[in-house]
Amino acid sequence: MAVPESRFKYLYERLGDHDFQQLVGALLKLQFTDFVPLPLRQKDGGRDGVDPSRLLVYQVKWSVNGQEKDPVSWLDAEIRGESDKIKRFAAEGVRRYALVTNVASTAKPKTGTFDKLNAKLKAYSKEYGLEMSCLWREALNAMVDSAPVETKWAYADMLAGWDLVRYLSSEHVEQGRASELRDLLRLVAAAQWRKDERIKFSQVDLDREHLADLFVDVPAERIHAARRASLDGADGPELGGAAEYLASKSIHPFTLVLGAPGQGKSTLSQYVCQAFRIAFLPSQIRAASSLPNIKEPRFPIRLDLGDYAAWIEGYDVFDESDSTELKKGRRRSAAQSTIEAFMAELMAHASGRDTVSTTEVQELFQRVPSIVVLDGLDEVGNVADRKRVIREIDLFCARGRSYTVGPKVIVTSRPNSAGLPEPDPDVFETIPSLTASAETPGLSG
Repeated sequence: MAVPESRFKYLYERLGDHDFQQLVGALLKLQFTDFVPLPLRQKDGGRDGVDPSRLLVYQVKWSVNGQEKDPVSWLDAEIRGESDKIKRFAAEGVRRYALVTNVASTAKPKTGTFDKLNAKLKAYSKEYGLEMSCLWREALNAMVDSAPVETKWAYADMLAGWDLVRYLSSEHVEQGRASELRDLLRLVAAAQWRKDERIKFSQVDLDREHLADLFVDVPAERIHAARRASLDGADGPELGGAAEYLASKSIHPFTLVLGAPGQGKSTLSQYVCQAFRIAFLPSQIRAASSLPNIKEPRFPIRLDLGDYAAWIEGYDVFDESDSTELKKGRRRSAAQSTIEAFMAELMAHASGRDTVSTTEVQELFQRVPSIVVLDGLDEVGNVADRKRVIREIDLFCARGRSYTVGPKVIVTSRPNSAGLPEPDPDVFETIPSLTASAETPGLSG
């Protein structure tokens, strides 16, 4: 798995200046036991924290978006603005003055911002008579990396990627935007857990059986490798168990699973989602489950492409009442019919909330490693509808590459002998869904 860029590892800007300063205080307290953070929003004389035993003063310099056009000039101006106070600190016996900022530095020797600011700080050290230094964003990232989990979770709004997944899947709750996201994901996970809990294969009277109790993983071989896939660390054509491969082993972000009726497309996708979903459910459900433990859990969301195509046409596919025939509304425009827009309505319905916005869905993907299962492409039989659905799938995958940890996408379908559009073979690998063992006939249907 690629390590996210340093700048995006922790989203300090989500904290705001108030909580960011408190986070810095907590991190410095872990480093220096005598460190004392000073009260916020008060006249502090140019000090945000002090360490009397080390004759050290810290000053936090906050950037709203974590970027400055010329960070060296920006910090230099901040220092000059504090000149009288720094001279007073030196006269009072302070020996070190350190800036702390959420802005990232650049490392190129002599011309990078790290070295350029250090050169200025050396000159100021001689002028003011005390040692001066700066903790850039990278230094803070390292301090957060080594901080106890309690410290990270106290400032959970800044988390993204695997740290955020660990918070969201824990029983630990803190107030804030991260806890609101956690509540939403858990509600959606609970609703989809119930929907996928039983085998959907009524042809052999198994639709009342629990999926996890009867599922048998079967071996698969890759039948098409994505043309643009990197070969670094690539696996061979023999993949082992299909479910284990999709859940834990695959290094490929996009997979097309092909299977004839009865060969396990939907059951496989149900099982993979349930294996990920269990992490977002209460601990008592986890304890009673026989599902495998996944070391790097992702938030799973599963949708039916037949429903998605009908929703684009204007149908309310979330109305599951038997008494009324679904009425067709206005066909959605391209801007209103993205996969994220459909997911927003799906998540609102599953969670019982009034609304979930498309922006919230994209923020989820930006912050939370996820796995998206788009089930039943073969259910979209109309050529024009299928072209539109495929176009939206390809666009969704393209947008996914912009996220810190892009979502894994699994599409299921029957083999295509009619020349219908399929997901982009340049980015999608293809594996078959094979029939389970004879002891469980039809289970993988």
